[in-house]
Amino acid sequence: MDFNSMDEGHEDGEDPLHYYFNHDERIKRAPKVVQDYYAGKGPRPAKGLFKALVSTPANRLGLMSIAIFAVFVFVYSLTSEKPYRKVLGGSEMTLSAFSYEDEIYVSLKAAGWNERKGEKQEKKAGLLTVKFSAVDNQKESAAVSEKNESYTGKEITIRTKFADYDIITIKADVALNGVTKEFSAAVEKR
Repeated sequence: MDFNSMDEGHEDGEDPLHYYFNHDERIKRAPKVVQDYYAGKGPRPAKGLFKALVSTPANRLGLMSIAIFAVFVFVYSLTSEKPYRKVLGGSEMTLSAFSYEDEIYVSLKAAGWNERKGEKQEKKAGLLTVKFSAVDNQKESAAVSEKNESYTGKEITIRTKFADYDIITIKADVALNGVTKEFSAAVEKR
C-alpha cells in the first residue's frame, strides 16, 4: 500500500492545509542578532589552541590557575619526603611491596654510596638489620620477618614474602650503624 498518495491533515469536505515558508521573509523580520548570525557577522572563536586558551579574561584566569597548581604539585613532590624512600648511611633505600597469587612480595633496595652536592655523611660499612611488618586492613601487625645483611656500600636488595591476609601496608624498621629509620609502602595489587 502506498501511503504517499493518501490525503491527510484535514477533515472530510475541507481543503487541505498548505504551509508557506519563505526563508528571506523570516530573516527580514528576525532580530538584529539573528540577522547578523545568518550574514556571518557574528563573533568568531579564536583559531589555534593557545589563542583559544587566552582569548577571554576567564580563559586566562583558568590557564594561570592550572599552571600555578601544576608548579605547586611539582615543587611539593620534589620537597616532600616519601615514606617508602629515605637516605640511611649515605645511600638511598627504597621499600616496595606487591601482591601476587595470595603472597605479598617485599623488597628493600639499598643503592650504592653516591656523592650528592653539599651532603657530607659518614659512610661506614656495617650490619643492615631490617624488620618487616605486614599490616592488615584493621591496622594490626599480621606477620613479622627480620633479615640481617652485611652492607659495604654496594647495591643490595633484601627480600621477603608474607601470606596475603588482607595486608594493605608493609612497614620496615631499618637499622644501620646505630641509626634507625622507619619505612612504609602500600601493597600494589597485581
